[in-house]
Amino acid sequence: MASVTVKVNGRPYPIVCGDGEEDHLKYLADLVDKKIKDISGMASNASEGQLLLMASVLIADDLSQAKETIEKFKLENSSNPSPDIEKIAEKIEAIAERLESA
Repeated sequence: MASVTVKVNGRPYPIVCGDGEEDHLKYLADLVDKKIKDISGMASNASEGQLLLMASVLIADDLSQAKETIEKFKLENSSNPSPDIEKIAEKIEAIAERLESA
């Protein structure tokens, strides 16, 4: 097991992760941090917990929309899928699954 310290909203958070997953975890933490920075300007009185919850909900919404887009794409192309489209859809699904499990 590896350990990495990420910064979210200016605060360090040590997190344990699988070996080799450190860079990906830092990337994900940067996404959360960016969402929090976007929210902070609109909700200046929000506590850190509220900011984290709002960021989580916004990220979950992004993931939900991505899944809906994938399903719509699959339905629209199910009658005549090309191999390239199938590969792209599989890659998008893999990304969505990684985001969901993080």
